[in-house]
Amino acid sequence: MPPAPKTYWFHFKYWGAIIPIAIIASFLYKTILILGIFNEIKDFNTESCEKITGPKDFMNCEDIILSDEPGVIYASCDPVRSYYNNIMGVNKLVPGQPVENGAIWKVDYNQQPADIKKLDMSPLQDYHPLGISLYIDPVSGEKTLLTINLSHNELPSVEIFTVQQDELVHKRTIRHPELYSPNSVHILQDDRFRSQDGTPSFFFSNDHYYSSPLLKQAETFLFPKTNVMFYNARTNQTQKVIDRLAFSNGVTGTDDVLFVSETSAGKVRQYKINRKTDKQGLPYVSLDFERETRVNGSPDNLHYYPEKEILAIATHPKPIEFYKMVTAPDINKAPKSPSEIDIWDISTGETRMILQDDGSLYGTSSTGIIDIKHSKLIVSGVFEEGVLVCDL
Repeated sequence: MPPAPKTYWFHFKYWGAIIPIAIIASFLYKTILILGIFNEIKDFNTESCEKITGPKDFMNCEDIILSDEPGVIYASCDPVRSYYNNIMGVNKLVPGQPVENGAIWKVDYNQQPADIKKLDMSPLQDYHPLGISLYIDPVSGEKTLLTINLSHNELPSVEIFTVQQDELVHKRTIRHPELYSPNSVHILQDDRFRSQDGTPSFFFSNDHYYSSPLLKQAETFLFPKTNVMFYNARTNQTQKVIDRLAFSNGVTGTDDVLFVSETSAGKVRQYKINRKTDKQGLPYVSLDFERETRVNGSPDNLHYYPEKEILAIATHPKPIEFYKMVTAPDINKAPKSPSEIDIWDISTGETRMILQDDGSLYGTSSTGIIDIKHSKLIVSGVFEEGVLVCDL
């Protein structure tokens, strides 16, 4: 009598169903985590915070940076972003609606009340700033400010200014085919990477690959096709240094280390920067991946403090609420998306939350910077009025 055939708990014919189910389940699990659907939001460390507001167009400040002047920050703000969000492919402007320029603001938050000034940047027009980066020459003290500009009528650009008191003197506009969806910028300070006119080299993130609004929406959730580029001011060329990221966003670091936030993956990556010189004597860079950390939602802009080895991460802990707000018919009437600031301690690898707000005080956190000398945390919100200043 022949032996009974062996039975198995699976059969190869079932893999045709098992593999697609596993892929879908993995996608749904990651999506739920990234959208923060089950994240519990509670106010944390907001007792000492004060919301600083000013003129009505001091709003929608995507990025902020510290000056070398005590208690002074520069803020990159664009009021029209409430109606025209090129990053997310949302345009709610009606024909004939006036479109005001964005601006860079200088804020002295140590003053009572805070001294808030819009910097004079004429004759630059069609200016809608996003990420900003500041370089202060250690010898001359000259301040060079780089800003991303998402112009409405021209291709995106990086605008270079010299900061002179309460005025920005425009020096140069940089456009390049690979600068197609720029978000954040980080200046390389090494003098070997400067052009003859003093223009610095810099890293920048492209937050989307597609230009179609519909494809942008799909890409945000489905396709890791974004990158980080390096613009070499000596050669006027770019090179792709990181590829296949899921919504590359904030970039920051030093001349030796680079951090980039991967918004749709809920994590921040750390890279070693290798600065080299080729046979022709021209400098170039390469990156080595080192490690990453996850956050409680979607990370936005980043700021690094090498003296303390800490990285400040602005996080959207409820990304689903943020996306609802972006696509709402009237963003000013939509419930505010919560805010969160996290700290990644590079020396220990620990990531911890230092601020969380349900949006009732200050929502849509896009940047958090730390004034270490004065123990202050300053937060900007991409769809908020003014900035938030907190004691640490």
